[in-house]
Amino acid sequence: MDLDITAFKERLAAVRERGDVNNIIAFFYEEIRQAENMKIRLTDEMNEQSRDFIVKASDNIDTYMFTIKQIEKDLQLPGLPEIQQDILQDDLQSKIMEKIEELDVLRKKYSSGSSI
Repeated sequence: MDLDITAFKERLAAVRERGDVNNIIAFFYEEIRQAENMKIRLTDEMNEQSRDFIVKASDNIDTYMFTIKQIEKDLQLPGLPEIQQDILQDDLQSKIMEKIEELDVLRKKYSSGSSI
């Protein structure tokens, strides 16, 4: 699985062309499930030597999942299960996205010389 939002958007566009809302919802669900499974497999392999790498990779996976959820929220798809609509409309999602973006800026700022 590639954590490339641009590639995700291209695949999403192809699914949307088919026009079936249920397929679009399933597409989002499957992408998030794959990312979650990737994160679980990574964290299962964590040891002292791989800790820093896995923590960074886990952060990237989290960012990818939140971005996908934000895209899903922005599409305002009809037919989403009620609980999923509630989750997507929760303001917490956008606050988390803002914090992730802030952390990403800080990571880039400080990664050139020292680690956080």
